[in-house]
This record gives sequence, C-alpha cells and structure tokens, in this order.
Amino acid sequence: MIKKRCTKHSLLLLAGVISLPLAAQENSMFSNQLFTDSSLDFSTRNMWKYLNEEETGKKNIHSAWGQGITLDYKSGYLADMIGMDASYYGVIKLGASDYFASRGILFNDGRYSGANKDNASGFNKVGQLYGKMKAGDDALGANLYGGWKTLNKFGALTTSNRAAPNSYLGWSGDINFDVYRLRLAYVTSSYNRDSPDKVSFATNDGQSLTYIFTGDVRYKSENLTAQYFYGESKDYLQRHGLETEWNALKKLQIGTQIYGTEGQEKWKSMAASKQSFDDSAWHYAVDARWKEKDWFTKVGVAYTDANKTNGIGQFPRHISKNSRGTFNSMATAGLDYMRDGETTFSLATGYNLTPELTTGIYANYAFFNFENQSIHESEVNLYARWVPSQTQLKGLSVFVMAGPGWTYQQQNYRPIRGSDGEVQRAKSLAAELVIDYKFSIF
Repeated sequence: MIKKRCTKHSLLLLAGVISLPLAAQENSMFSNQLFTDSSLDFSTRNMWKYLNEEETGKKNIHSAWGQGITLDYKSGYLADMIGMDASYYGVIKLGASDYFASRGILFNDGRYSGANKDNASGFNKVGQLYGKMKAGDDALGANLYGGWKTLNKFGALTTSNRAAPNSYLGWSGDINFDVYRLRLAYVTSSYNRDSPDKVSFATNDGQSLTYIFTGDVRYKSENLTAQYFYGESKDYLQRHGLETEWNALKKLQIGTQIYGTEGQEKWKSMAASKQSFDDSAWHYAVDARWKEKDWFTKVGVAYTDANKTNGIGQFPRHISKNSRGTFNSMATAGLDYMRDGETTFSLATGYNLTPELTTGIYANYAFFNFENQSIHESEVNLYARWVPSQTQLKGLSVFVMAGPGWTYQQQNYRPIRGSDGEVQRAKSLAAELVIDYKFSIF
C-alpha cells in the first residue's frame, strides 16, 4: 500500500500544472512564456538493492525493491523573470527484507518495533515546489529559488536519488560572471529520499538543528575547474571542501578532493559513543581518468585523518542527520574506506561491448592500523549498463551491479576480537538493479 501522504494536494497541484499550459494554447490571455515555455516530463525508476553482511558479528540481509514514478514540471518565465517548478514523486513497494530501511528506497512507517519488513511501505510527496527568479544572461546572470528543491552537489549539500530523491526547504541562488560562479543556500528542513515526512536536521543524538548554510565558489576554464565550498549545520559541524579537475591531456583528466570537518558546540557536547571523530576529520584524494573511444580507466588513492580516542574514527559524509553531503572521492561506499589512518586504492573501468552495452569493474582496497594490528577492507563489483538506441526504446536504460566485499566486525567504533585477540573478519555480498525510463509529455 502506498502511504497516503500529500495525496490531495499532489493531485490538485498536478491538475493545475498540466491544465495551465494546455489553457495557454486555447486562450491568448495565457499566451506568454510562463506557460508556452513550460515542460512536463514523466519518468519511472524500478530499483532493487541487496546487501548480505555480517559486520556486527551476525548475518543480516538488507533488501528493498520499489517502483518510483516522477512527474517533473518546469515553467517558463513571466516577463522573462519569474516562474515556478514542481515535482511529484510516488514509490510503490514491491518487496522488502527485515533490514530494508538501510537501502533508502521504501518508507519505514514504524508500525512494528525493530527491523521488521512489515514496516516497509510506499509513499508519495510533492518533493519539489519552488518559485524562481532570474536576471541577466549567461555572461552575467543571477538566479534565486525559494521553496522545496533538490540541491545536487551544491556546496556541502547534495541530493541522492533512489526511487525518489531527497530535497530541502529554504532559499538558494547563484551568480554567474564569465568563468566564475557563486552559489549560496539556506535551508531549514528536508524530505528524505525514502520518506514523505518533513523533518528537521538533527545531531547524532537527536538534537534539532535550526538550519544549514552552505555555498561554493567555482572557476571553470577549458582545461581547469576548481571549486571551494563551505557548509555549516548550526552549532554542530563545519565543512570545508576543495575540488579540482584538470584536463592534463586530451584523453587524461586528473582530479583532487580535500574535505575537512570540524566539530562545533553541539558536536563536542555529545557522548563519545555518538561522535565519529574527536575534534576534526580530514579526507584527501586524487584520481586520474584515461578515456579512449570504447573504454576508460580511472584510478584513485585517498587518505583519511579522523582521530577518535579509544576507537576507530570515521570521516562523516553528511553534516547532519536528514541531509546528504557532497563527497566526490572514489573512496565512497557506505561507511567504508573513510576511517582514521586508512589508505584506499580505487579502480573503475568501463568497456563498450557495443554502442548500447557497457560493462566494467569497480573495486576498492584499503588498509589501516588500530592498536598495532593491520586491518584490511576491499570489494570488487562487476557492472553493466544498457542504453538501447532504437527509437521505440528512447529514454530507457538498465543498470546492474554485483560483487563481494571484505571488512571487519565492529561495534561502537571498535573492532570485535576473537579469543585469540585477532580482529574478526566480515564478508559481504551486494547487488543492485536500476531500470530507468523517461519521456516528455509536453
């Protein structure tokens, strides 16, 4: 059953959104760019994610399967200045295991205690509804947005899309001048990607945070892109980031990422068991990508510094609960590969078997020391992507990935040891399937 949230308002909004552009074709009083330049896209996403792991010392299966539906409306601009965009998201439950919630696809309605698969349900929401204003042009221009909106790789925040995306409530905007861009955002609430409920940002111990402020400055030329960003969840965490991309050769691109996080008053006041690091955490990464006509290879190395007293520290990707953090290092896989003192080597390859079918490998290998014992983590994933070229299948894509992983058993930021004092190993198997389809209604 789909969770009945926002249904009445969703249907009213969609009816109004669809009817206005149609009315513009029939009535000259509506014949301005606000409606004539509008568009409505329909898309679906069928997503299944599976994880079989034993990191806590016992085997747990995390599995969720959902069908997502999206209606995405974008208006034109009244007087070439003002407009409004809106997006409706619906997710239908197709299947779930007891630990489904970790997959971020289905809504956990909390009817039963614990990690119970019967808590899984579908939902629907108007995830985006915002006004927009613009001025200027591509050489010198500005945009302002207010309302519910996705923010993809925007300063310290980003949007993550499963069957539906997460979004934020607040204000955002940008100013473009030649090769420079400045963006700022102030947000106070969010919709998680697997929920129809409006939620506040929060600390790891459940304290509410009133806002997140973030922004970035970018320089982009033909061969170099450099961006610095800053973000702060009020009185909790500060985030700094510096990212670069350099086209060293026609076929070679080199990237760097530096991320720093500093704990503020509310972070320092939490119990140590809730802190993933003591005072600050840093992540440094570099990668190189070589692209040929039918294949590419990308390699990367990363290092994390996240000291934690009496435990294994971790770099936190997100600067609060109920938000998603910008993190473009290759060393990203859940909580792995970002532990204190950890060095990670990454590999991504792809080969076009045909113009429609690409297959490849994504792998990580990492190591660090804790209390004079070496700990290793790794994973190897095989993937394939099919994007048919037939006109009848335009807008369709299929992605599948699966592979094993190896890490260590842990609890409360400390490894679990056996009777011989050795850190206990943990194996995993992960898989996912994503089928996307999109077409334009008008």
